[in-house]
Amino acid sequence: MKILMFRPTYYPEISGGTHLGIDLIKDLIKAGHEVVLITPAPWRVSEDIKLKYKNMKIEKQYNDKLIINRVYISANEKSITSRAVRMLLLTLGMSFRALKEKNVDIIMSHSMPVFIGPISVLLKKLKRVPLLYLESDVVSESVISTGIAKEGLKKKLLYSMGKTLEKISLKGSEYIITVSELFRKRNIDDGIPKEKIEVIYNWIDTNKVTPIPRKDNILFDRFQLDRDKFYVTYCGNLGLPQNVEIIVDAAKGLEQIKDLEFVIIGGGVRQKEIKQYIDDSNATNIKFFPLQPLEEVSYVYSLGDVGVVLGKKGTSKNGFPSKTWTMMSTGQAIISCFDLESELSASVIEGECGIAIEPDSPEKLKQAILEMYNNKQYAKRCGLNSRRYVNEYFSRKIATRKYINALEKLVSNKNIMNGDY
Repeated sequence: MKILMFRPTYYPEISGGTHLGIDLIKDLIKAGHEVVLITPAPWRVSEDIKLKYKNMKIEKQYNDKLIINRVYISANEKSITSRAVRMLLLTLGMSFRALKEKNVDIIMSHSMPVFIGPISVLLKKLKRVPLLYLESDVVSESVISTGIAKEGLKKKLLYSMGKTLEKISLKGSEYIITVSELFRKRNIDDGIPKEKIEVIYNWIDTNKVTPIPRKDNILFDRFQLDRDKFYVTYCGNLGLPQNVEIIVDAAKGLEQIKDLEFVIIGGGVRQKEIKQYIDDSNATNIKFFPLQPLEEVSYVYSLGDVGVVLGKKGTSKNGFPSKTWTMMSTGQAIISCFDLESELSASVIEGECGIAIEPDSPEKLKQAILEMYNNKQYAKRCGLNSRRYVNEYFSRKIATRKYINALEKLVSNKNIMNGDY
């Protein structure tokens, strides 16, 4: 089958879902299928990479089994309005590319950019093919949990618009894959038939992402880090849902421990803001580095004795930080500063992978770090448990097979129904 797939980012832009997209596409091609990928050109990357892909309209990979259409939009993301304008322009550009594609058997859409779901509903009617919708984010909830809009009319309008876009996408899809049980339950409560929703958790390829012994980790030399110290790391997106400031505050309160250091490796819309917050704190035990190449992911997440997962209160309602499985795959002990009732916190506790604390509390984070630091054998044991846990429950092979089965079944049903969409 030929799949027309939308994704919010793709390599060489690195985001929490980059490896998921690569893995799924590879496994689809391995299963004998073709993929036409429509995605924004790399944006949060170096100027050299951005320039390279600016005019690259089409790229072919895997013996032409993957055709990548990249849409370049230069609008900035300095405000809510500018981000919305960029998303709208991206959606128009991506839609135009999709319209030109012929003989596709199915569309696989995504919850980001926010307008692409409803556009995909229109496209599937025009092309008379089924639509599979991947709900990895819930925009309406993010308006509340991330503080994108303050109290008042603006917040109500944004929330209402988000709910409307979600409703169109969900009801107009033949099948929905969502990344958490919480999302599934909410959709059922909103009237979506339960038989058209499947939960497939994000995964990690534990054969590719592995623990790197400290003596072999090239980043210690690149970043000039002392291999004898105890490290707490945060790696990933610096966006609105991540309250990275609490790491800075916790680090400031632990400056007196000379062999304890903090490393932040990240990028995103709040990168300059976070760097400024670190500078203003005058903390001497924090080092900041930009995102590293995707092929070095094992080195990045093996850097710390403890890895921190962050999310403002309520964040679990609109997303699931898939990088947690990456951290666990490298054998990191986890401190989860996330909603305690979330599936993420439950996984950390169930797998005995670390400590789960409530979000937004620098003091509780500091105490959790001290607990790990003062009992290094406990931290090491949590790291071993992390690796075991993802191997057992979140393997790539099982997850991508579920996606492939869902796509194949939809196309088979379409053929039986003679394309009645």
